[in-house]
Amino acid sequence: MALNALISGLGVLLKLLCGLAANKILSTQLGPAAFGAWGNVFSLATLYTTFANGGISQGLVAQLSAPSQDARARARWLTGGMLFALGVPVIIAIWHATFRQFGIVSGAMALGPVAALALALLAGLALQIQSTVLAQGRSRLNAMVAAFSGVTGLLSYWIFVTPGSVQSAVHAMVAGFAATLVIWIAVATGTRTRWHAGAGRTGEGLAAARSLAPYVAIALAPAVVGTAAVIAVRQIVSLQVSPEAAGLWQGMFRISDAVIAMAQAVVSFVLLPEVFRSSTPRLALKAKLPAYGLLVAAGFAVGVTILWGGADIVVRILYSEEYAGISPLLWIELLGDAFKALAMPLVAFFIYQRNLRLSWALELTFSACFVVGTYILTGMAGLPGAAVAYAIANLILLSVALVLFLRTQDA
Repeated sequence: MALNALISGLGVLLKLLCGLAANKILSTQLGPAAFGAWGNVFSLATLYTTFANGGISQGLVAQLSAPSQDARARARWLTGGMLFALGVPVIIAIWHATFRQFGIVSGAMALGPVAALALALLAGLALQIQSTVLAQGRSRLNAMVAAFSGVTGLLSYWIFVTPGSVQSAVHAMVAGFAATLVIWIAVATGTRTRWHAGAGRTGEGLAAARSLAPYVAIALAPAVVGTAAVIAVRQIVSLQVSPEAAGLWQGMFRISDAVIAMAQAVVSFVLLPEVFRSSTPRLALKAKLPAYGLLVAAGFAVGVTILWGGADIVVRILYSEEYAGISPLLWIELLGDAFKALAMPLVAFFIYQRNLRLSWALELTFSACFVVGTYILTGMAGLPGAAVAYAIANLILLSVALVLFLRTQDA
């Protein structure tokens, strides 16, 4: 696991470095206030692209990974997945066309319905191919695609983003997702990976789609509740501190996104596919948790070492002097990231097992603690309160997830 985790981590690391470089472009071109508004657009786009295939990626990987599946059974699952990848983006576009008119989320008008449809469709098809690749245990190949997609995404932001224009950033994001899908199609073609079963198996695919449907409800928890919590926290910081502070928080939270994506790569691309190829997934995960915990601890130690004397340098490299206010808060945010990374395989385990009740309970627990904690602590301490609230919310999430996991049994 360690070697695959390292390779996957390196691929995602390159993608994240490209993402941080893109943040540099966005933050300097847009400025703190517009960068905060872009954060809302980015949150909506993340919601749509994550939910582009109905959020069934984990279920598709789990089903295709099962050693008992024959070729015909795999074809059914692929068709079921494709029905979601082609149908859900249309629903997303229709919903967004109405939602953006209410003005609930500032900056949402910059993301048009056509752009929302394009993002969701491109992401849904890419997720379909990625799921088939991960089900084959090809985490290293996935890491390579992650790296290339990071580079193409960075180039898109560099080419398209213009000063003060959130709309140009949306165009850049669509171009980046289009490039990623092209890369995945090229990989699938080159490796002869079967990621769809053709149009003739729609009837059988409907049965598979019904079996995958519980993952849709499970995915709604992190997709909708989690995104709503992030938008609410950004709004709280804007109202209780200032719009510029919301932009600073966006900069800090984007660094956290990069850190968490590293852990997500290990969990989703290496750890859980191995776990669910076992006949006793819970015991397999329990046996791997100590090694995973050591990886997280090592990453936290490296991060603290870097921030100990170089937090100001990190902020200047990633952003600009305008964002210097987040420098002393980064270690607190990193602590919250460590707690979240430790909880991640436990939370994902319930998703893979289609445990709707526990998945929603965990997401609601974290989101409620994050929003309420931010409201209370920013009122007391300003922007530092948001970082402390993030760490506390993730510690609570880890504690609750660990208790629930230890009480479960293999299905």
